[in-house]
Amino acid sequence: MLSRTLGKRYEIVELIGRGGMAYVYKARDLKLNRYVAVKVLREEYTENEQFIKKFDRESQAVACLSHPNIVGVYDVGVQDNIYYIIMEYVDGITLKQYLMRKGRLDYTEATRFVMDISNALRCAHENKIIHRDIKPHNILLTRDLVPKVADFGIARAITSSTVTMTNQTMGSVHYISPEQAKGGFVDERSDLYSLGILYYELLTGKLPFDEENTVTIAIKHIQEEIVPPKLLEPKIPERVNQIVVKLTQKKPDERYQNTDELMEDLESVLENLSFGTGDGNHLGNDTHIIREGLFHVENTGSHATVQPEEDDDDYYYETPKETAARKKKRKIILVSVFAAVAVIAMVVMAFAFFSGKTVEVPNIKGKTTDEARTTLEKLDLVLEVEKEVYNADVEAGLIITQNPESGKELQSGKTVKVTVSKGVKTGTIPSVIGLSETEAVKAIEAANFVVGEIKREYNSNYNAEIVFQMNPNGNTTANEGTKVTIYVSKGEDLVTVPSVVGQTEADAKSTITNAGLTVGTITYETSTDYGKGMVMKQSPTDGNQVSKGSEIAIVVSSGKVSTQKLTIDLSEYIQTTPAKSVKVKVVLTAADKTETVIYEGTNMSDDIFSVNVEGVGRETYEVFIDGSSVGTGYIDF
Repeated sequence: MLSRTLGKRYEIVELIGRGGMAYVYKARDLKLNRYVAVKVLREEYTENEQFIKKFDRESQAVACLSHPNIVGVYDVGVQDNIYYIIMEYVDGITLKQYLMRKGRLDYTEATRFVMDISNALRCAHENKIIHRDIKPHNILLTRDLVPKVADFGIARAITSSTVTMTNQTMGSVHYISPEQAKGGFVDERSDLYSLGILYYELLTGKLPFDEENTVTIAIKHIQEEIVPPKLLEPKIPERVNQIVVKLTQKKPDERYQNTDELMEDLESVLENLSFGTGDGNHLGNDTHIIREGLFHVENTGSHATVQPEEDDDDYYYETPKETAARKKKRKIILVSVFAAVAVIAMVVMAFAFFSGKTVEVPNIKGKTTDEARTTLEKLDLVLEVEKEVYNADVEAGLIITQNPESGKELQSGKTVKVTVSKGVKTGTIPSVIGLSETEAVKAIEAANFVVGEIKREYNSNYNAEIVFQMNPNGNTTANEGTKVTIYVSKGEDLVTVPSVVGQTEADAKSTITNAGLTVGTITYETSTDYGKGMVMKQSPTDGNQVSKGSEIAIVVSSGKVSTQKLTIDLSEYIQTTPAKSVKVKVVLTAADKTETVIYEGTNMSDDIFSVNVEGVGRETYEVFIDGSSVGTGYIDF
């Protein structure tokens, strides 16, 4: 039961909303005599470190923000294990409820709302805070239709390196940016994408992606383009249509880069309206909207009555007839309750006067039920096990809580109710190998485990964004809440091939190895351009993308080719008188024993002739006359 006063200052008036992790109460600030809103962390989460951090993060994120379009935070505190945030009390409804009542908004009204929200986001972004969950449900409207951004529960500092996406950091899937859906890094442009989806919904009354399966919606945000709002509502001006389309681009670099850029375009739309060039309805009839019952304003100036809802932090408001009927009914109930309380009090006092003795309730927390029962029976008290729950901090079979608490006075024969620990709950860690990162996180958290760390590594066997390893392994039994590390593939590790042409053979080998590649086949050829030992060719060529560790083949120059003139005097090899016709062949042998015929023909035995010869280094030539070797020599190139 929530204390009626928190921090000796904030007097709880009534419950006005329930959310996934907190209750919201209307309270009176006794010091400043004003109404405030109190957000209180649900009792079941007060022992959960993750939720407490999330709750603290919300208060820290907004505490530094002061802007007329942001719900202000006045105070934070803890009392009797109750974590609470004191916030500005907005006497109105959410933008989502306003939209539901109107169906859709004309572009002038929608643009003014988006302009104010952009102003709020600019303040947050300038303070290095990203909201990460912009949606109409988180925009509160005052009675003057002034929007105020609320619920910074999953906000993060822009400089944060955390990119892990979980159910707590993901934001609402209908408004989520593609990079959030993929678990990637988010910045202020992610808020602008969500704002674009909100703008789209205000203009058309519809969401661009709306499926039953949330995973399907997230995939559509990543892969599919929105249908331009003008195709659904032709009256929307093309300029407004272009703003929405630019806000909702898949790649952050193609969106507005900051709120200043966006607001400049929004201002141009609103300036056109001021000159009468707009084609939508103006906001001059907002007071008529209030009179129609979207808001109930009494002549006394009192606040609208806020009723709690079960599944959301949204509020709904009563018509004047409903308010009158409820007050009459409440007055009857209060009179009946007061009368009943008075009777009960008299009976209790009479019973206490005439009944037996009272005893002080002992502390039985941490005891077994048998030990506690023995202790209570000695004081003529009765033990009742009210419920058994799983608890990671208290050993199975031991008492976690008791009611009444120790030290309270209780009449003999009365009952002390206790909650007993069932110990740590175990479960089976699901195997997520082969799933996308988003699917893996959802599966792990759905099984009541925690994603501890996400490691990203190159893996040629798995596509990018796919889980290829996990620790602990899947299908193993572990305590619920155990942290699971998942390894997500960055895809195949590709390397850019460096250029080694023109390097020495030794330097080329070092360059290839340092690039994460392997030296492949090495062949040697003569070259007209490269000196001996220089790399003249490589395969693959530089600039190509190849897998890490791939082989690079190189061709190394065995020497630079040059040309020399070789003169042959046949009379040095054969003497005949008179001279006669002979068949001559000259063969050149390179250093690698390669033979090349450099001359072949018929000459007179006393001829002298020259041949231009290409070669490298010192090569040997041999002269054949009529098929017989008659002599050798060498040429230096």
